[in-house]
Amino acid sequence: MPRTLAAALLALALTARAADWPAFRGANSDGIVTDRAVPTKWSATDNVVWKADVPGVGHSSPVVAAGRVFLTSFDPATNDRLLLCYDRDTGKQLWKKTVLTAAPEKMHKNNTPASASPVTDGKHVWCTFLDVDQVAVACYDLAGERAWLKRPGPFLSHHGFCGTPALHNGLLFVNGDSDGEAFLAALNPATGETKWKVDRPNRVRSFSVPRVLSVKGNEQLVLAGSKSVCAYEPASGKLIWKVDSVTDKFVATVAQEGGLVYATGTSPKNTLLAIDPTGTGNVTDSHVKWSDTKTAAYVPSPLAHAGRLFVLSDTGIATMLDARTGKKLWSERLNGRLFHASPLLVNGLIYATAEEGTTYVLKWGDEFEEVSKNPLAEGCHATPAVSAGKLFFRSAEHLWCVGTTASVKK
Repeated sequence: MPRTLAAALLALALTARAADWPAFRGANSDGIVTDRAVPTKWSATDNVVWKADVPGVGHSSPVVAAGRVFLTSFDPATNDRLLLCYDRDTGKQLWKKTVLTAAPEKMHKNNTPASASPVTDGKHVWCTFLDVDQVAVACYDLAGERAWLKRPGPFLSHHGFCGTPALHNGLLFVNGDSDGEAFLAALNPATGETKWKVDRPNRVRSFSVPRVLSVKGNEQLVLAGSKSVCAYEPASGKLIWKVDSVTDKFVATVAQEGGLVYATGTSPKNTLLAIDPTGTGNVTDSHVKWSDTKTAAYVPSPLAHAGRLFVLSDTGIATMLDARTGKKLWSERLNGRLFHASPLLVNGLIYATAEEGTTYVLKWGDEFEEVSKNPLAEGCHATPAVSAGKLFFRSAEHLWCVGTTASVKK
């Protein structure tokens, strides 16, 4: 199996097809997509292509590849951590696999034992869970056969676990930021072997997804968390630069636009940073181009595009800024009570999903304009996926496919 898997990874070169949504926030991990068939209006009955039952609970986001939708979940009756696979076009559950069985960890009220999203290359899918006090990483093929399961390191946090993996250029990155022995690791996706593992010395739980960015032709693996924002060499784990932060814990993934990297957090203090990523060493005093202690988000990741930066706070304050200067262009409170899903930019429109299930569609621009409000009538913590002209929402009890037809298949 490892030899077959390695060959498949090499042949595919870890490049997803255009219609795929292989990772949290899409192929580029930026939440930006152009797909003209995606609807701007829907409800719990209108423009619903299908709705499928999801066993168990979880806040993880769906990923889509090769005509399949993958999702993680937790069954409180059995303590099983599950990896689920659905047919993208019909919603039929193709298989359900128990990755591991362990009692639920102590966690924040807004967390679950299945909050980490999977990642796929269209041939295999990788997922992470907490196995008592160890981070467990598993790989499955599209038929649901397990290739491997590894435990790269320990994890300690009274907020629970949410270490969504990232896949890039033949490496699988795992964030192990915790209050104990914290680490960032790169695994061989074919075998689960640890290629490198670096210490995260501040020892503070954080749940941001590692993201590979291009900086003047060179790649940087950037991670916000544990009282800092850091960049590493993806191939080796060597630290490139570091910015110290007054924010202890990060959940939001970094954004990039116009040569700057943006990170935001709120615990215990609000932070929004614009960082020039061209430095080396500790660049806290030299490469932070601007900062904001009022505009910030904890869980939702920011959007950066065309010289603008969009930040959605957990309490529903939507803010558009000039990405270069940090100047606030507009700020409006949306009616949703809380927001945990990260916003997407689809065809130049912002899609922001509230905890109670309503997605607000806003225009991207220098003035606030609401296009539509779209209720699903079920709670939603997860960031939606986009594939083949359709939106995929993971709600409290269902996986929804929203498209341009009103037919519902179960």
